[in-house]
Amino acid sequence: MKIGEVMGKVANLPYLTISGQCSLEKTSEKVTRTPQIRGIYVINEQGQLQGYLSLGVLIRNIMAAKHKHYFHVRSLLARITSNKLADIMEKHLIYATKEDDIEKVLDQMVSRNIKEIPVVDEKQRIITVIGILDLWKLLEK
Repeated sequence: MKIGEVMGKVANLPYLTISGQCSLEKTSEKVTRTPQIRGIYVINEQGQLQGYLSLGVLIRNIMAAKHKHYFHVRSLLARITSNKLADIMEKHLIYATKEDDIEKVLDQMVSRNIKEIPVVDEKQRIITVIGILDLWKLLEK
């Protein structure tokens, strides 16, 4: 079964997309206004998926800049000098397309401990975000 075949059968998870050029402070403001998200999908000017940033990484970087004494010296410099999402985002993320096999996508999610995955179109723009539990339920039917 392909991802495109089940997109209408699973819940579309809420997600947030923000430009990689956005500051960490501005990102923090947007995150607090967006309920029930697990992370931030970083996009370029064309809306193409470029990376991912977990809420934990965002919070650690903001806290490091404000409370320098709480963090290890080796990681401190990188965190303090990071002021845009593109500086700290995960660039090696996985995503699915409508043509991908559900079992293969689920296997990738399990092996990388990912709870949700973006589904992108042919231009790398996010169509929706699907959760691991929804995909697993479909395979178990």
